[in-house]
Amino acid sequence: MVRLLLALFWVIIASFTLGDRVLAATLENLPMPNVANTEKILGPAGEIFEFATCNTDDIGFTIAQAQIPPGAGPLPHIHHYTNEWFWTPEGDLRLFQSIKEYPDLNQPATSDQAGNAIVYTVNTEPKQIVYGPKYRVHGFSNTSNVTKPLTFIWLEDPSSPEYKYKDGGIREYFQDVGIPIEDLNNLPAITDEAREKFVTQATQYGINQSYYFFQYVDGVFSSLPKGLAGLNDDQNLARIIQAINDYNQGKISVNCF
Repeated sequence: MVRLLLALFWVIIASFTLGDRVLAATLENLPMPNVANTEKILGPAGEIFEFATCNTDDIGFTIAQAQIPPGAGPLPHIHHYTNEWFWTPEGDLRLFQSIKEYPDLNQPATSDQAGNAIVYTVNTEPKQIVYGPKYRVHGFSNTSNVTKPLTFIWLEDPSSPEYKYKDGGIREYFQDVGIPIEDLNNLPAITDEAREKFVTQATQYGINQSYYFFQYVDGVFSSLPKGLAGLNDDQNLARIIQAINDYNQGKISVNCF
């Protein structure tokens, strides 16, 4: 089954290259679970997130469609309990990621602890998908002057402790530190308390979150090294897509909410 899914998967994926290095892949469509009432949360930089979480017998993940305001995006951070994908329907988002890994939640990428990271950037095109494994310093920014869509997937890593939603803690993190949205036409105010909690509460959910860009970063380069070129986890991405399609077709083996 997995081989079949991968074969189908690669029919809709094509490489995006610079020279002889694969930067990202193009995914024409990323399905969303048909959940009646998605949970909507406002992020610390004015990002609007709409969450759905799916569980099967062997995987758990959260997927979120987001609207990213101009110039917005998370400061450098590290996930310990999730592996992540970014799908860029319209492009114009600059993603960055380190090669160096930081596997100790108690030793973040500060100069006086595990040491700063060098990060490498990718300027995304429409419908690209970029993979970010756990332990890497990463983040992104909207480099355009208009709000841009971005879809996130966070897959629970086998090393994760058990969280309520079986997704590596990511949805509980946003529930804890974000601001609930009741009306998309009347957004709540972003508070200093919410911005502070985005950093201070992060380790409870397996995340090291920086206060400012160069707290974790020592240099930024646009030339992609071999350690990042072609980085992917296509097998798990195919499993995620299959789980969403199964849920949307009414199969009881998948629960999404």
